[in-house]
Amino acid sequence: MPTLREWKERRPASDLKQTVVFSHPAFGDYRVVNNLFQSAQFGGVDFEPARFSVTEPTQDGTATIALVITFVAASEHVRQTLKSWRGAARMSPISCVYQQWDAIGDAYPVKTWSLYVKDISADGSNVTVNVSVTNPLTLANPVIYTTQLYPGLKTS
Repeated sequence: MPTLREWKERRPASDLKQTVVFSHPAFGDYRVVNNLFQSAQFGGVDFEPARFSVTEPTQDGTATIALVITFVAASEHVRQTLKSWRGAARMSPISCVYQQWDAIGDAYPVKTWSLYVKDISADGSNVTVNVSVTNPLTLANPVIYTTQLYPGLKTS
């Protein structure tokens, strides 16, 4: 069986269908498929059409596994969905599943990445989501907050 890299080299990249699923208890599952004009079904699940670009990590030997997903046109629905992640809901991370499919209606993806949303930024027309394999809520905080440095922490 050929590897994903060999398969991509033999076949045009435009044939691959890309799907992204953002999951969190605050908004449930948000499923989108790239470069389609109508809803499509992959693995028995419906995906809404969206326009986004995915920048995969560089092959430079670093151990960082991260993707940059940029929603370009009509990204207001993405923005409103991800904005519901506020308050106490921020104590659990947003998970992201990025999959590549061979054709619409396939039962199994060619490749699947299970990641976490690390950062979300938005401007007037685009929403950029940085996802990585590391859960950002489990990272250690290098700053130790003391009452000497931060007197506002004193309670009495």
